[in-house]
Amino acid sequence: MKTKIVQGALLTLTLLIGVVLLSTQLNTQAQHNIRGVRTYSGNLSDGATYLIEVPQNWNGTLLLYTQGYQFTPLPAFVTGSLGGGDPLLRFYLLTHGYALAGSSASIGWRVAEAFSEQIEVLDTFNTLIGSPARTIAWGHSLGGLISAGLLQRYPERFSGALLLCGIGGGGVGFMNQFLDPAFAFKTLLAPGSGLQIVNISDPDANFSLAQEVLTAAQATPEGRARIALVAALMDLPGWIEPFDASGLGYVPTPEPAPTDYATQEANQFLGFQQGIVFFPFFHMRAELEARAGGNPSWNADVDYRNNSHFPSTTPKCRRCTSRPA
Repeated sequence: MKTKIVQGALLTLTLLIGVVLLSTQLNTQAQHNIRGVRTYSGNLSDGATYLIEVPQNWNGTLLLYTQGYQFTPLPAFVTGSLGGGDPLLRFYLLTHGYALAGSSASIGWRVAEAFSEQIEVLDTFNTLIGSPARTIAWGHSLGGLISAGLLQRYPERFSGALLLCGIGGGGVGFMNQFLDPAFAFKTLLAPGSGLQIVNISDPDANFSLAQEVLTAAQATPEGRARIALVAALMDLPGWIEPFDASGLGYVPTPEPAPTDYATQEANQFLGFQQGIVFFPFFHMRAELEARAGGNPSWNADVDYRNNSHFPSTTPKCRRCTSRPA
């Protein structure tokens, strides 16, 4: 019996190794040039770059990819994933007849730049290759918002769009949605502090202060309860897979029991500490405010007691009104 168990384990291990090796081989192959694919690249009028790839068996469909929010500039990609292009998806699409195009990504909330850049990529495609029968805009996160905006502004240029975790409610709605938990966070955990939730003057210092407040709150029962309340206001789940050391992968974690509130709150704390939702609250907003010429968000008429289980004894905090340029 023991021999059969060992044999079974060895067979499973062998299969796993085979799958890993095959995946590595396919990924390596996908990153290289694909036979019959014509590649075009160059500079756009504002200095951004473009990349166009057209397979020999082009089916007439062009997929225009827009990258998400970036903290450092990235070159042009025609497919996307966290941290750059997706070679396996690129390989599949090109070998199935789809033409691919995309532009580089500058830092920040680059909506206005991306609109003109992506339309210029389409114009370049028409000049170099010809007009596609169908053009699909697609993108991740901010790239999804930009893709939706491209259809809204230039409906005659597109057949459709695919938004992957896209900000479908628009930039103002997105930042208003984030203002609510940021307001609750300061009201419940740091009402007397210098933490800025709008009109952020020093985003690095402001973000550091928010992290200090979060860490201090996690050390007390009252603080943990209030972290859970803020998390509930923004529907932050009690079960997450935290980032690994690289910041690009995830650590598998078991789902906590429905009544395991301590573990659920600990996960919500990690969600704030590691998640990208905490960064827009107290840092990223500053870049958007600079582009807008002021704060674009407001909560002046929001009654939080009717939107959550906010306690009536919550300390008062000054409400926000929008003042864009």
